[in-house]
Amino acid sequence: MQESTRGNVRDPACPGRQLFDLVTARWAALVLVDLMDGPQRWSELRRRAGGVSDKMLAQTLRDLEAGGLITRIVHTSRPPTVQYALTDLARGVTPALQHLQDWAEEHTSDYAHHRHTHTTDPQP
Repeated sequence: MQESTRGNVRDPACPGRQLFDLVTARWAALVLVDLMDGPQRWSELRRRAGGVSDKMLAQTLRDLEAGGLITRIVHTSRPPTVQYALTDLARGVTPALQHLQDWAEEHTSDYAHHRHTHTTDPQP
């Protein structure tokens, strides 16, 4: 078993910084939260993410897989199907991402109000 050492996400050379950046990337966070419901096919992830392009979803899935956060499951059915699922590593962060999603949805009107006020007030 590999010895665990704590990283420093403020250090650009720390691998923890890369992991932090990966998890907090726009589409990655949404995909990880969606996968909390269980393995999903690509088309389902695309539908649920709303607005993600095919290219961005494919890149996000590749990045998450390369980072050890998701696994790609190939079913040998006819035709073959592929699903994506969370790894144990990702299961550790998804509750925090779910909490962040819930917070954002709860404060949508506050945010919209402040954005509207900020863009319509004349600058001194």
